[in-house]
Amino acid sequence: MNSEQRYRSTLRGMAPSPAWQKETLEAMQAAQARRKRPSLRRPLTFAAAAAVLVLGVTGGVWWSSRMETDPNGPGVAQTPDPAVTPTSAAESPEVWNESFALVTDPSQLMGKNPTAGRLEELTELPVYENPAIPSSPEAEELMHTLAQSIAQSLGLTAGSYIFESGTDNRPWLTMDCADGTQIVLHGLNHRRIYSGSDSEALWARLCESVRNASEGFTVEEEILEEYNFDGTPHTVRSVFATHPDVDLEMQLYFYSFFNRYTLEGGNIYQAATSTALQAPPGELVYPLRSEEDALACFRSGDYWGAHYTSHPEQAEILQVTIEYDTTEGQPYFQPVYRILYTQDYWDEVIADWMFDGVDPSPYMGVGIAYVPAIEPEYQDEVPYQRYFNDGLAHHTPEDLP
Repeated sequence: MNSEQRYRSTLRGMAPSPAWQKETLEAMQAAQARRKRPSLRRPLTFAAAAAVLVLGVTGGVWWSSRMETDPNGPGVAQTPDPAVTPTSAAESPEVWNESFALVTDPSQLMGKNPTAGRLEELTELPVYENPAIPSSPEAEELMHTLAQSIAQSLGLTAGSYIFESGTDNRPWLTMDCADGTQIVLHGLNHRRIYSGSDSEALWARLCESVRNASEGFTVEEEILEEYNFDGTPHTVRSVFATHPDVDLEMQLYFYSFFNRYTLEGGNIYQAATSTALQAPPGELVYPLRSEEDALACFRSGDYWGAHYTSHPEQAEILQVTIEYDTTEGQPYFQPVYRILYTQDYWDEVIADWMFDGVDPSPYMGVGIAYVPAIEPEYQDEVPYQRYFNDGLAHHTPEDLP
């Protein structure tokens, strides 16, 4: 059976069988001893890119006046970060452009990342290519089969579909279901499900499907919550399968990709690595920069993300973790440091921006910054990009006052 046949066979079952999971777990453990140090980038073939299973993504909403437009951006960007609101404060003009999330406790945006408090256990991690898949009859057939499989797994009746070339060499496929639900694929790696009726019922069916397909694994639910300035909550829920008896590297992989789905705003999001769970024999593993180096990079003003502060050197650091960035438009799924921070002067900003009649005292501002985790000397081999709303969300020291 060739790689394309294996891929098509996989698509007929939305979730891997328990036997496949057991074999894959054993293969991943054995593969750790065979991995190579980084040398030159080795692109994946189309067939390798097609060897994909259903895995996971995060959601969110972003807007910033500091965004740099990129003509090679991913087109319609997925919205994986917490909602961001531009702020204003009386202390100095430069803080007027700062942006952050509104919470009642920082733990609301800490999630269940397994690396929290354990970063010293990680010294190197693999990087997975997110290859472009040119528009072609073969790509259309593969994506249509995948969309049908997703519909079947959720008890939906697949209908007609539209296949379109993408602006970033990744085609789009939009399939309508009988109940009004739409399944949208952006290339092979990113999927969205727009519920046509009861999103909570659809989410419940999906979670049940994940639990049924994850025998021998632990299914976790992660809830991230922030608030709008009128006091209404904005909640992002994710479900993912993990395994208690694996090392931290594998736990991070499961947290990032394995049967992971996210519900936000009534819609479901998901991303997958092109290599499925078992990476190819030539998988490259890169050394990680230290947590201290990542924090120094952030404090210098060199970081990525929706949130912005004009005084990173003054920020109070609340949590530092490593996660795989699975946002759209980047050439690689690679590890990044996720830095959760706050500024004491944001309390005054919040008081100014809360809607009339809303008590600001329960709320505080927190920001999230992302710093590439790969050692800087190797970052030319695996360049990092983070897009939002057709623009690069990169903050540099030159942006600081």
